[in-house]
Amino acid sequence: MSPRTGRPPKENPRKVNLNIRLTEQEAKDIQECADILGVSRTDAILKGIELIKAEIKEK
Repeated sequence: MSPRTGRPPKENPRKVNLNIRLTEQEAKDIQECADILGVSRTDAILKGIELIKAEIKEK
């Protein structure tokens, strides 16, 4: 039997889908931020969440 092929499983896979409705401008803003940072839109949004969480902890 040959060894298992394919990508190894991730430690913390993203299993949850979240659909949100955005205006075209909001979508463009997210894409612009992602392009400037050189990351995906998901990573840009997650970075924003981290910033909000840090702000909450300061209060």
